[in-house]
Amino acid sequence: MNRIWLDNKGYSLLELLLVLIIIMVISSSSIYLSNRYIEKLAFDLFFNQLVLDARQVQLTAVEEGRSMKLIFEKGGTRYTGRKSIFEPIMVRHLPDGYTLSQSSHLTELSFHPNGAIEKFGTLTFNTPTGLKLVRVYIGKGRMSLE
Repeated sequence: MNRIWLDNKGYSLLELLLVLIIIMVISSSSIYLSNRYIEKLAFDLFFNQLVLDARQVQLTAVEEGRSMKLIFEKGGTRYTGRKSIFEPIMVRHLPDGYTLSQSSHLTELSFHPNGAIEKFGTLTFNTPTGLKLVRVYIGKGRMSLE
């Protein structure tokens, strides 16, 4: 009877626990890395949408031959493209956890009828991962992310 018990080639409880711990560490680190990737992707999507909306307002200003604005609301959680006070082009909400910072130099992007931007400076956004800066350059409304 003792001999059969010793010939059994199964795994001990300690070996099984060690394997489970290794699997848990690997899976938890992959979840952490994927969350950081998703947060970065969320801001990239927001930034790309902001650039596209600014270009839409700029092109509409050139097409219609009048000044137009992309205005960030006071709460900083949405922005509106406007032909005039009473004619919005689009309204977009910022993703959850994103707001325009109180320290932002710009609160609106104004485009002349020829497409040139009226004011240049920095849009500063509070995000879950920290402050993000969007620089708006003088001229044709070029933007870059920092």
